Amino acid sequence: MTKLGSLASVASLASVVLGLSVTLSGCFWVTTKSEGESLRKDVKSINERLSTKEKTLDEQIKELQTVLDQSSKLLKRNSADLGADVDQLRADVRTANGLVTAVNNNINELKAAFAKNEARLDALEQRLAQMESGKPSANSSPDDLWKLGSTAFEAARYNDAIDIFKRLVTSFPTHERADDAQYFRGQSYTNLKDWEKAIGAYQSLADKYPDSSLADDGLYFAALAAQSLKNCTEARAYLGLIKQKYGKSNVLKQASDLDATIKKDAKNKAKCTS
Repeated sequence: MTKLGSLASVASLASVVLGLSVTLSGCFWVTTKSEGESLRKDVKSINERLSTKEKTLDEQIKELQTVLDQSSKLLKRNSADLGADVDQLRADVRTANGLVTAVNNNINELKAAFAKNEARLDALEQRLAQMESGKPSANSSPDDLWKLGSTAFEAARYNDAIDIFKRLVTSFPTHERADDAQYFRGQSYTNLKDWEKAIGAYQSLADKYPDSSLADDGLYFAALAAQSLKNCTEARAYLGLIKQKYGKSNVLKQASDLDATIKKDAKNKAKCTS
């Protein structure tokens, strides 16, 4: 039986009692003694039933209250659990956002590194193409120019070597290979038997790089070039500079021997015109 049903039963009993009370109060004088006793028994029975109903109703109310209390506690606990879940979810979202930021940063770093490596690869490919072609590019480094010039010289491509070495000396006059490049310009002209330009290259070497380990060698080859042009006085002047400025030169002995030979041929018009 539901609680609403119990309440309806109680109301019904109350109606009966009220009706009986009115009947008893209004009509008692016409009832017999036996009828009165019967009515009293009915009233007592009704009272007992009412008492039982009230007790049952009280128990049901208590039970309902217990259920309500338990439901309230459960609701509070679920609310607390829900709040904890929400806090954890927020923490997870913050962590996820941090991871996304870190991943984006790593991606950007990888892109930058890839772009840098790609640029280096392009530069290497350009250098490789340059080396394979044997021709310098617009942005060739002094080291590249030295390698290209040396390769051209060893391959007897002396005109290419002259141009490449000239560019190295002109563009990078203070580079550690600049004096070497100037010397091999002279050597290239010597191999081409272009004596005038050979002498000019060697003179430039001695003037611009007097402390070079090749300066004295350059003067010796300048003397040989002048001898080839039958300019014996000029040749002896270069040999004299070696003795004067480079007393410990490795070509000092050769220079002395050549000077003696030229001196001997000085009056021979077939060998010396000046």
